[in-house]
Amino acid sequence: MNIPIFLSSDNNYAPLVATCMASILANTKSFIEFYVLDGGITPDNVEKIKSLKTSFNNFSIEFIKIDYDKYFKDFNVRNHWTKAVYTRLLIPDIKPEIDRAIFMDVDVIVTGDINELFKVNLEGHTLAAAWEKWAEHGINLKHKIRMELSGTHKYFNAGVLLLDCKKWRNNNTLEKLFSIANKYKDRLDLQDQDMLNKCFDNNYKVLPEKYNYLTPYFYIETNHNYIIRHLVGYVRPWQLNQNIKTDLMPNLKEFWHYAKMTPFYEELDAKTHDKKQQLKYLRHLPLVKISMLSQSGIKPDMQMKEVNHD
Repeated sequence: MNIPIFLSSDNNYAPLVATCMASILANTKSFIEFYVLDGGITPDNVEKIKSLKTSFNNFSIEFIKIDYDKYFKDFNVRNHWTKAVYTRLLIPDIKPEIDRAIFMDVDVIVTGDINELFKVNLEGHTLAAAWEKWAEHGINLKHKIRMELSGTHKYFNAGVLLLDCKKWRNNNTLEKLFSIANKYKDRLDLQDQDMLNKCFDNNYKVLPEKYNYLTPYFYIETNHNYIIRHLVGYVRPWQLNQNIKTDLMPNLKEFWHYAKMTPFYEELDAKTHDKKQQLKYLRHLPLVKISMLSQSGIKPDMQMKEVNHD
């Protein structure tokens, strides 16, 4: 059985497209149909991504150019995001022949068989996603108030989605999302994620957290039995030299393990040898932990462990 997986990226994140793909392919025997929602990846980087064929033979790949102005001309973007974040909303409509698909942000690594997620029973729902339980009593309360969500809604992270594309199309979901974008234009702090939570308020399949295990869980829980590791945070593994020793960047070596399987490895590694920049990241890591714990509603433990650079 082939598994359609959609990724979205501009040229800046092309190395992460390849790293994410490598992690998927290294852990599954199923044939993967990759579709990259292309926000301007250069021809050279497209060829680099395609060159994963030299290491893996269980995938196909198609790059789909997205005209942002055509679909998202009047959409707002905030913080570090671009209009690329909205492209996941188009998946069921730009590939009408696909009835079920997975979407992933490219800042994830997959450590188990992705077929397990693809086979999850949606139980009649259009969408499945992981509840951000870690922030339920913290920042997610603000999200729910801002987006006028039900008090019982479990605010989910949109970085990993399992979609019933056929039901999505039959229910005119894209039209509903665009209506939400228009009504809440000035409230979309988290862009597409806010829109999806509003559209599927109290009406989605809650995935086990192992399918979208976010960084904050490492600070507040001990069970690390995950299949998909979402590398969220203000400092990311690809910004840190792989020889750094710190418990404040979980799975640093795991990211670099998969990065080494790609033609972008040397390019990524070269960016982590500026000692001044690395020291800046290291000094920021304890603040990242404090911030994440604060967002979860838990008072941070100020006794931070040391970080060392070899």
